Amino acid sequence: MKIQQQSLTVYAPYGVAISSIEHWLQTKQDWIQSQITKQSEISQTQQLPLKTLQINVFGSPLKLSFDIGKKTAVDAIDSDTMSGLNITISSRVKHKKQMYQSLLEAFMHEQLENYIEMRIHEYCMQMGEELPTKLKIMAYKRRWGSCNRRRELTFNLLLVGAPKWVIDYVVVHELSHLKYLNHSTQFWLRVGEFYPQYKKASHWLKEHGMSLQWVFD
Repeated sequence: MKIQQQSLTVYAPYGVAISSIEHWLQTKQDWIQSQITKQSEISQTQQLPLKTLQINVFGSPLKLSFDIGKKTAVDAIDSDTMSGLNITISSRVKHKKQMYQSLLEAFMHEQLENYIEMRIHEYCMQMGEELPTKLKIMAYKRRWGSCNRRRELTFNLLLVGAPKWVIDYVVVHELSHLKYLNHSTQFWLRVGEFYPQYKKASHWLKEHGMSLQWVFD
């Protein structure tokens, strides 16, 4: 059984009677409804950059404009305050929506990577921790960051829309995994030592994490 885009698809072995499938589905009604409701809530909070002409960066809305010109370029509107972003693509580009998305995501990637790299250096000094061996920004669906035994840290690209104080929590969380590759009491004590607001930040992600997603429709 699969629920996607608020539609239900049921997979069953060949030969199973329709009546048996319908009876089984009746026992799953509460779960099905809860999943459909959950997906509806997600779709209502997602960001739609091409429609609303804005996207959240570090907790604040960034105005967007999409144009067609002689060349492809991404230019900040008022580089000092970063009040907006103008994305221009060449008229020769065939798949315009995909190109707009690619250019905007590249910009968001750069913004997040620069910020996290700076904060990693600062927190490593505070924590007496050696720098990680590698930093990566990836698009995750179900986690905000990860750390492995090779001391490589990965952060979810969607974090770029969160306030900086929330991103800082994820940075400290993953840096703490360099010493404790688990969620033991010692791990949480280390997180709390260098980021006392960690419970507040974790709660923010649980409450507002859906709103960090964007869709290019």
